[in-house]
Formats: sequence, structure tokens, C-alpha cells
Amino acid sequence: MGKIPFAKRLLWLLAAAAIQSVYIPASQATSGGIAPKLPFEPLPTNPVWVIPYYFTFLFWAFGVYWALFKLDDRAFRAAIAASLFVVSIGAATFVLFPTYVDLPLVSGADVFSALLRFVQLTGGTHAALPSGHNYVSMLIAAFGVHYAPRWRWLWSLIMALISVSTVLTGQHYILDALTGLALGWLGFRFGLWQAARKDAGA
Repeated sequence: MGKIPFAKRLLWLLAAAAIQSVYIPASQATSGGIAPKLPFEPLPTNPVWVIPYYFTFLFWAFGVYWALFKLDDRAFRAAIAASLFVVSIGAATFVLFPTYVDLPLVSGADVFSALLRFVQLTGGTHAALPSGHNYVSMLIAAFGVHYAPRWRWLWSLIMALISVSTVLTGQHYILDALTGLALGWLGFRFGLWQAARKDAGA
């Protein structure tokens, strides 16, 4: 196949972002559903974990940059197929299977507490499972390990910090994080399979 133009790459990424944006009304306006809380929750909330929680958005920006400018055509096809697969399942789940989190009270006067209260205010309570923070980040990290394996330790560290932050900020339950990680990994495998299928002319 010929080289994928920048404009076409951008349009595919915008399509994935548009599907993922279903999260916003689903989180802010949805009511009812279930809280997917395990018996040994809640874990203690620590506002300092809001730092890696916010860092997630820089990691996503890196993923967009990498997809637009650095991935070859085959890798981009795999990444966009994986992204569309993951965000479509995530969005459908948010709408058809509402879940929510009972957000913890954050009363501290420090900067970390203030940042976490802002997350709570803007993020809403619903669209909890699967965790979008986890499935999008897992997608980037999995492709990072696949295409830049010498940085495996860095991808793993970033993914671990982001995943733990979603739970220790009280933004997600453990099951939200685990299903997000599983969905991201499944999407990664789907993307590789779809790219190989295209190469084979299927």
C-alpha cells in the first residue's frame, strides 16, 4: 500500500477521538447503573497520585504525535484499527451498561487535593468501567513495547503509574482499571491481526 498522507492519518485519529468523546456526556449526564466495587475496596485515597493521573494526558499527546509522524504505514494501520476497536467498545459500554464511582471526599488544603477536587468536578461520576485512562494508555504502552522494545521498562513503568493513579485517586475502582487494561491489550492484539490481514490481502 502507498504512503498514508498526513491528512488521512489525522482524520482517522480525529474519528477515534470523536468516538471516545462519548465519555464526556456519559460521565456527566448518566444516572443509575452500578458501582463495580469489589469487597476489599475502597483503597486509601492519596491526592499525590493526581500527578501521574494528569500525566496521562501528556502520554496520550505523545501517542498522537507518534502515530502522526513516526509510525510507518503498517504500524499506523495497526494502531488505528486497535484504537477504533477499543474506543468503540468503551463508548458502547458507557451507554449500554452504566457504571459509576462513589467519589471520596477530598478535604485537604494542599495543591494535590485541590487538583484532585478539580478532577472530580470536571470528570463526573459515571462511565467508570472500563477505565478510559487505562485502556487508552495500555494501547500506547503495548505498541511502545512492540515497536520500541528496548524501552520496555519505561512503557511498563508509565503504565503502572497511570493504572495505580486511577485507583488511588478514587477516580476508579480496581475492576474498572483491570477491565480497562484488558480492553487495551485486546485492542492491541486486534490491531496487529487486522494489519496482518490487510497485508495478506484479505
